[in-house]
Amino acid sequence: MAQRTIHALLGELILQEEPVGNEERFLLGCILPDAYAERGERAATHFMNHSIPGMRYFDFDAFRERFADRMDDALYIGYYLHLVQDNCYRRFFRARLGLRIDPNKPEQVAALHRDYTILNAEIVARFGLRDRAERPADFAREPLNTLADFVLDEFLEAFACDFTTRETGELRYLTMAALDEYIAGCLPLCVEELRALKRGERFLCARDMAWTRPV
Repeated sequence: MAQRTIHALLGELILQEEPVGNEERFLLGCILPDAYAERGERAATHFMNHSIPGMRYFDFDAFRERFADRMDDALYIGYYLHLVQDNCYRRFFRARLGLRIDPNKPEQVAALHRDYTILNAEIVARFGLRDRAERPADFAREPLNTLADFVLDEFLEAFACDFTTRETGELRYLTMAALDEYIAGCLPLCVEELRALKRGERFLCARDMAWTRPV
């Protein structure tokens, strides 16, 4: 899945195209699905769907239905678009780049995370990205907490470090050129889905964005 600074960047780029009420609340939603306490909770926070044989997708449609009465709230809109972005990312990473990170191979996961750390500095510098995600004082009362144990304080501390940590080295999986290509494809979809959401309609279907699960 995309790294939190990539989600934050997409959130800022979406706001340049289409306003969303409380921007800080929206930007928190854009990174929130990754603030789970345990890796095993990721499937729940991302609405992982296995219903298509041999395929997987993050079911943002199911999220929208579960929180139907909150889909005018910037926090929930940001969360929703995070799931859209991760579907785009998985499809891009596997279909376009022909890559698959095996979560059971720590060296591959570590190499990808190192790519993210190296790219953070360039993302922050090139786009002037700022840490604008804000923790709501009453976050514990959000219905989102029924999904998982979010460790928001620790997560936001780590997110803040993404803006100051500098690491150099050779990229193994993800380059800035590839990231540019991903953003160019994903951003218009997010903007159109947001506009459709405001009209009470749908532009995207989660099932249509499924990716092939390797055997």
